[in-house]
Amino acid sequence: MDSPGRYLTPATMRDHDVAERASTPLELLFDLCFVVAVAVLAAELHHGVAEGHGLEATLTYSALFVPLWWAWMSYTWFATAFSHDDPQTRLLTLLQMGGVLAVAAAVPSAVAGDLLAFAVAYALMRLPLVLQWLRAAHDDPAHRAFALTYAVGSVLAQVLWLLGAAAHGAPRWVAFIVALGVELATPVLAVRRSPDRVFHPGHIAERYGLFTIIVLGETILAVSVGLQEVLAGEGDVAHAAVVVGAALVLAFGLWWVYFDALGRDGLTRNRRAAFTWGYGHYVLYASVAALGAGVQVQLDDHALPDPVRAASVAAPVALSLAAIAWLQVVANRRTGDAVRLIAGAGLALGVLASGWWAPAVVIDLALAAIVVGVVLAEVRSRRAA
Repeated sequence: MDSPGRYLTPATMRDHDVAERASTPLELLFDLCFVVAVAVLAAELHHGVAEGHGLEATLTYSALFVPLWWAWMSYTWFATAFSHDDPQTRLLTLLQMGGVLAVAAAVPSAVAGDLLAFAVAYALMRLPLVLQWLRAAHDDPAHRAFALTYAVGSVLAQVLWLLGAAAHGAPRWVAFIVALGVELATPVLAVRRSPDRVFHPGHIAERYGLFTIIVLGETILAVSVGLQEVLAGEGDVAHAAVVVGAALVLAFGLWWVYFDALGRDGLTRNRRAAFTWGYGHYVLYASVAALGAGVQVQLDDHALPDPVRAASVAAPVALSLAAIAWLQVVANRRTGDAVRLIAGAGLALGVLASGWWAPAVVIDLALAAIVVGVVLAEVRSRRAA
């Protein structure tokens, strides 16, 4: 009879000196679950804004996006370090995928204020990754301290999330703040206990790029819904056509700027730059995903005031450009490239301010023109270089 160990690959640190390292089919399948989770959360943002609770909906969305983004990022950094495609890895990843879908199902109740189901689903979703860290600690003595730090920090954070969800008032928020602090500090403490580099820069850059495409997919989905309305002749066809066209240009422009602007420089310079590069993507991801919700608001909710409808698209565009600019400065040290992005973000904010007197469709066209201008400036700069 074959030994079970025959089918298991030791979970040792992967070779990070190879020239290229592509995402595995397992990682791509894992990403599909986050497509669902981000879509559910963006839909709740859309509903909140449509119901006239824009500020509250935005704050809730921003808070709940943190654990979704962190769960994806935690798996990504584990996979770049230790992931081996054996049956145990596949099964533990499958359990995480089921957990992500459970978290997505709990998002509406969390938005309504019941955080316990969300916290329980989140903790159960993170448990298989803890088991993977423990397996790596067992199989790789050289990186045992690194892996154990991740495992212990993750368990402590989940306990704090659960305690916070079960509590009320000030104790809840204290527990949540401490839990977030533990989550953010764990990777910093872990890498200090590793004798060498624990990630492949090319692999991480590709993985983050793929998640950028995932959040851009929310805007593409909104465009698809709008096109259906245009073809069906429902509502104001001219209005929908303008919103859809501008949204497609915005999504494509942000894609262009992101993949032209952000390379792997920040990942290879030093640990501080790498952490800034990794953590700094939160604002970018949350903003780009919110853009899709904003497009849905403009397509579906004509009764909302024009300033609200304009802000639902202009604010995410401005934040997205500003986030890429900030990453260019602090992680990649490309101040010249960041200037164009900062200028675009400033113009988008100016357009946002004009939403008090200009129709939302005019705002959308102006935003599309700004993003196109940033792209053209980027192309011209690359040619000059």
